[in-house]
Amino acid sequence: MDTAKRLYDRGDEWVRGLSRGRYAALLGASAAGGVLVVGVLLSGEVLLARALTMALVMFGLEYAFGAFQPSEDA
Repeated sequence: MDTAKRLYDRGDEWVRGLSRGRYAALLGASAAGGVLVVGVLLSGEVLLARALTMALVMFGLEYAFGAFQPSEDA
């Protein structure tokens, strides 16, 4: 359990250090990967158009609003 916590903390620290654009790209890519995996597992189809749409939407929303980025108040 301690090893998992340390691994999570290192990953979290790395992600928080990414720039806004890189974080948005990572989020979009992970969303597209999730759509592809779930599509293949549930329906046996490769939902490429849906995955690309999800990636673009997630990238755009995160880049525009930047919910993950720390505020300037801190």
